[in-house]
Amino acid sequence: MKQPEAKAIVWRDEYSIGVSDIDLQHQRLLFLLNKLNTLISQGRIERSRILLDLLDGFNEYASYHFKAEEQLMQEHLPADEALSQHLAAHRAYWSNIPILTDRYKNGDPVAALELVDYLNNWWVDHILATDQKMGRQLQLLGVD
Repeated sequence: MKQPEAKAIVWRDEYSIGVSDIDLQHQRLLFLLNKLNTLISQGRIERSRILLDLLDGFNEYASYHFKAEEQLMQEHLPADEALSQHLAAHRAYWSNIPILTDRYKNGDPVAALELVDYLNNWWVDHILATDQKMGRQLQLLGVD
């Protein structure tokens, strides 16, 4: 089986939402995600303890990050449809991660690739769309 190439996600200005703590957390998440991408590109996907440990660390930091975002939103933004949609996006993320992780743990040969692909796409899309909206609202209120 051909090994997938490393898919490095390089921080770009367009990822910045203008709230420094959240931007730093996003940078850390992308750094951790790139470690997962490197393992995948090295072909270390056969129910690897290393991959599972790295994934656990990633999920732990993602949980911390979501809590930080949600606290900021609840402190500064109105309880409106945008807030509900943002929270729903976080919940949907957590509904998919265990399914993909369990498939990987049970030996599904493509689950690791699908999991890391899901993480790459979800995080970049979430930062560029949902988090950008939140950032603009917070900046208007002077939160930086």
